[in-house]
Amino acid sequence: MVNKLIIENFRGFQHIDMNDLTRVALVSGRNNIGKSSLLESLFLMMDHAAADSFGKLSSFRNSFVTGSTTLWGPLFLNMDTSKHIHIRVMDESKWARLEYWKDENYLPQSVNGISEDTLVQFRTALKNDYALSFSYKEGDRDKIIENYHELGHFSLNNAGSIMREISTNLSGNEVKTQIPTQYFNSVYSRSTDNLLSSIGRYELEGKKNEIIDIVKELDPSIEDIITVAPQGVPQLYIKMGGKTIPLQYSGDGTIKLLNMSVAILERKNGLVLIDELETGFHYSMYGKLWNIIEKISKKSNCQVIATTHSYELISAVGENFDDKDAFSYYRMGRRNDGVTLFRYDFDLLDHALASDMEVR
Repeated sequence: MVNKLIIENFRGFQHIDMNDLTRVALVSGRNNIGKSSLLESLFLMMDHAAADSFGKLSSFRNSFVTGSTTLWGPLFLNMDTSKHIHIRVMDESKWARLEYWKDENYLPQSVNGISEDTLVQFRTALKNDYALSFSYKEGDRDKIIENYHELGHFSLNNAGSIMREISTNLSGNEVKTQIPTQYFNSVYSRSTDNLLSSIGRYELEGKKNEIIDIVKELDPSIEDIITVAPQGVPQLYIKMGGKTIPLQYSGDGTIKLLNMSVAILERKNGLVLIDELETGFHYSMYGKLWNIIEKISKKSNCQVIATTHSYELISAVGENFDDKDAFSYYRMGRRNDGVTLFRYDFDLLDHALASDMEVR
C-alpha cells in the first residue's frame, strides 16, 4: 500500500509531495490543476515496464497519438524534455524510484524476439527522433542501498509502433512484478469487456451473489446478472423489475459500480485509481457508495485513490465511513512555487465541513 508519493517534472507538477496515504484517499481541486495527472503518475509507476504503458496513458485522455512529440512530450513539465521526470513511492516495506529522460543517442542494437529488419526500421526512425529512456530502482524502506534495478528504453518507428528494451539485475533478466493496478475514468467506467469473464468466474466459484448484493445496495430492483449469447456472442444481461435487459442499457452508475467493485475485489493488496468518482452516480447515492468502497477495499486490502469535484461526495464521507484511520482527504491548490496538496485527516475534514469551510 502506497504511503508516500513524490512527483517531479511530470505533466503540470514541478514538485509535489503526497504524504501519509491511507487505504482510501480522496483528492479534490479546481479544473486543470492536476488531479488526473496525480493518478496517472501512480499508474505509470506500477505499469512502467509494459510496452504499451504510454498508449494506455494516451487512451485515458481519449487521445491516440503516434509520435514522440505527442506521446512522450506531454509527460514532461511544460513539455521541456531537458529535465528528467522523477516519480517516487514508498510503502510499508520498500521505496521505489522511477526516472525518465530524453535520449537522443540511443539506438537499439539487439532485442530478443525482434528481427534485424524490424530493428533497422526503429534505428532509421530514431535518426530524426529520440528514444525515451528510464531507470527504475527499489530497496528496503529503512535502507538507502538498492536491491533491484531496471534500465530500459522506449522507441518508435515511423508507423507509430513502440518497442521496449529492458535489462534488470535479476537472473534471466527477469522483470519484477508490480502490485496489480487498475485505472478508471469516464471512458473506462462504461466498458464491459472485463466484466464478462469476471462475472463468469464469480458464478463458477459460487460467489456471484457477492457482486449482486453490492449493486443491489445502489439499486434494490436488480435481481441478477446473467450471461446470454444472442447470435453466439456472449453478453451480460441484467434482471431488474421483472425484465431482462443488456447491461449496456442499464444506468451508468450500475456499470461503473460493477467495474469498480470487481476491480477492487480482484486486486488483493493492489491499487485502484478512480478519476472523478462521482460521475454516473446520483448525489443521493454517495453515502451508500462510501459504504461499499470501505467494505470491499478492506476485504481485499486494496488501496483506492480517487478524485472528485463534488462537495456532496466529500461531505457524505463523515456519516458513511466508519474506519476513520483508513481515510484521508487531499485538497490540491496553487502557490507561487507551484501546485501543492493540503492533507485532511477524518476529524479535520469533519470539522472543516461543519464550519462551512471551502474544502474543494
